[in-house]
Amino acid sequence: MRKILMLVAVLTSFTFAQYNSNGTDNTVIMWSKYKWTNMSEVDGGSAADRNQAVNTWYSKTNQANKLLKSSMFLYHYWTGAVEDVHIVNEYASIEDATEAIRTAGKIRQTAFPNDEERRAAWNHQSKYFENYHEDLHIFENHVALEKKRSGGFGNSTIVTVTVGYFQPMGLVENGSAEERYELLKKFQKEVIANNPKIVSQKILTHLWSGKVVDGYFPVITISEYNSMEDADNAGDDNPALFSKAFSEEEGAAYAKYWAPGRHEDIGLFNNWLGANK
Repeated sequence: MRKILMLVAVLTSFTFAQYNSNGTDNTVIMWSKYKWTNMSEVDGGSAADRNQAVNTWYSKTNQANKLLKSSMFLYHYWTGAVEDVHIVNEYASIEDATEAIRTAGKIRQTAFPNDEERRAAWNHQSKYFENYHEDLHIFENHVALEKKRSGGFGNSTIVTVTVGYFQPMGLVENGSAEERYELLKKFQKEVIANNPKIVSQKILTHLWSGKVVDGYFPVITISEYNSMEDADNAGDDNPALFSKAFSEEEGAAYAKYWAPGRHEDIGLFNNWLGANK
């Protein structure tokens, strides 16, 4: 049982429900990367001015984009280059994401009905970005396993992105997709939802991004915390919550679906809440 609790301290859960394009089950995550312009190259630029420009543009356009379910604005903490900006957008379906891109001009007009104000707001924020855009990933977000942010927070939070791997089902003794799904839902409901250090969490799997190697299926976990201290210590709460919720038999069943020793730390970011939805 002790080995199981150690595993729980570092792993999160996921499922493999069939993607539902009408968005009633799972949603789609579109992950893109942009780059800041070096502040020394921005005429009249300052951190305070950039904050105002970004908050104004993204808060208004995000709200005007009715197809956008949620958005995270991630920037450098320890991962990548200091100029990197990652925007993680959630849509009900690929069709909605495509439509939002197609109608981006109309969305901006809705956010800023006055042509002059719209141009000014666009120019204000765009001067802080390089002419750079990269589409990184398209993932499936498992809604039944999501912990949504609630309550008030400061200007930013800490976001970690990790990858765990699922055992090939052929290697799982007496395993089944049904049992796996029920255990994963229970883990999310009884452990993650009750961990006060985890502000929110998304569990993502392959849609068009990622790869399966030797049957090991990658699972991306995006976890949000109020501080780096909470991010470091969140795993300390999981074993007690797990032990309370799971019998020894259930714990062993849960652990058998995970590939031991397969874990990757992908990113550690600041999350700019003023540019979130």
